[in-house]
Amino acid sequence: MTSIGIRICVGFAFISLLALGARAGDVESDWRDITVLDAGPQEHPATTQEAQVTVLNHLVRQEKALRAFLIAHPQDEHAFEAWLRLSRVFQFRGEMEGSEKMRTEAQRIIAELEKTATPPQRTELDFSKITQRMRALHQPTQANREELLALARKFQTDHPDDRRVAALLAEVATLFDAQPKTKEALLEDAQITAADPDLKNRIADDLKRLRLLGEVVPLHFTSLQGKEINIEDFHGKPLILLFFAEFSQPSTKAIGEVQRDLTALPKGGVEVVGVSLDKKPELLAGVVKAHGLTWPIEFDGKGWESPTVRSLGVNALPTVWLIDQQGRLRSLNGLENLVAKVRQLLAERP
Repeated sequence: MTSIGIRICVGFAFISLLALGARAGDVESDWRDITVLDAGPQEHPATTQEAQVTVLNHLVRQEKALRAFLIAHPQDEHAFEAWLRLSRVFQFRGEMEGSEKMRTEAQRIIAELEKTATPPQRTELDFSKITQRMRALHQPTQANREELLALARKFQTDHPDDRRVAALLAEVATLFDAQPKTKEALLEDAQITAADPDLKNRIADDLKRLRLLGEVVPLHFTSLQGKEINIEDFHGKPLILLFFAEFSQPSTKAIGEVQRDLTALPKGGVEVVGVSLDKKPELLAGVVKAHGLTWPIEFDGKGWESPTVRSLGVNALPTVWLIDQQGRLRSLNGLENLVAKVRQLLAERP
């Protein structure tokens, strides 16, 4: 067993590697036991809590399969990838379970692999270090953002032909909503190298939203309440535009956050409009009732294919925009520091 294998075994003695190894078969079948798990959990949880348990159970299955492979075939050509996958499993479990021990073990594996990595393997390690940093960020500071930007740009420079560069730049761009020029530069570079159609569409949406900043939002629809709604109807007041759906718990949580923030603002001084991505009216009705919503809401039952959603480039939930008194889009991330942003708009002269 390699030195790194011994440390992992000692550090995580609650699973017997030797017992797992004893049940191993031939290399190919053992590797198939690992790759078949890439399809993800096959269960269909009904609640968020059940989904979390399902994901954790799946990570445990992946960990067991990886440990068994590494004990049975420590010198196989797949061993490096197996260690790398095990590091990712520890990172995911560490984040989900709040375990610093697992996060530390994930980093230790990477550090150990770096000592003997070949040039192609170093590329994988460089990428893994960046993705681990990104997964560990929950409320990134500006310094965190700049560090990740530097790492992503270095990866782009060192590995310009790597197929993951476009996705990496697009993901890092999500951290720079408050710095539109930096975000646009990242997305434009990502757009040039992107080959995957889904990724190209996502980047096109991201750029569409970004280029709406400072422009009048083309908003026109018939509300759930049967009233014709135009962006001009809200001139003179800041407007919060909130995209949500019953199937997205973060977006329904955002509804509550907006409602809470409204209590800290002058009554009647700001308007809210919702855009539902639900496909069934009864699902939307449940959200409306649960939150006591009286805002104008657009609903056409087309979900992500709604003309409004597509024309505005919305591709994630929750999405909360802040629009100024002239109908111009001022923030793509209105949920962050919403009260302060609205107060700033209210203080501006017409």
